[in-house]
Amino acid sequence: MTMMENKIGRPSKAQERSYEILQAAVSVVAKEGLEGITFAKVAEASGMQRTSVHHYFSSRSDLMNAFIEHYISKMGTEIIHRFSGKPLSERIIMMFTPEVYRTQDDLIVWFELVAQSARNPFIQQMLHTLWTKHWLPDFENQLAQEYPKATPEAISSAAYVLVCLFEAYWAFSIQGVTDQQRQKQMEQTVLTILNGLS
Repeated sequence: MTMMENKIGRPSKAQERSYEILQAAVSVVAKEGLEGITFAKVAEASGMQRTSVHHYFSSRSDLMNAFIEHYISKMGTEIIHRFSGKPLSERIIMMFTPEVYRTQDDLIVWFELVAQSARNPFIQQMLHTLWTKHWLPDFENQLAQEYPKATPEAISSAAYVLVCLFEAYWAFSIQGVTDQQRQKQMEQTVLTILNGLS
């Protein structure tokens, strides 16, 4: 049994509180960017006392880095597995629907982190690792299972292009460029790419 578990194997209160604090930081970052992460603002968003937040995170830097790690690993994993149980082509199309992000705040925070990665080597490395070690290989594996006759090169290319479309589509949505017609165009493009793997 790890130190972070209580006697019946459930997450400890410390783990639960840390998670609540990091989740509360989402609304702060969505409104004010990473610079908005302070003990006072995160405490207010979480409904806790400032001293309680300080109890779990020793410094502002510690809180910010924990938020970045938590958010990037959690969001990346959630998105690629959000629609598990449905056929792969349907799941990929659903990546271009509003349900892929839990909230508008999640979308804003994601692109805040992408923008910050241009200036922050820690965030850049976290995102690079997410894409190259987790997201793309996981996506390629799912495509390879669904399209066993496709070459590894075709699978790799399709995964990369679909991920690029995904990132661009949601960046456009923040700018107000997407609409139902463009979503339909994206769905048709996705199906064309997947049909090319058959």
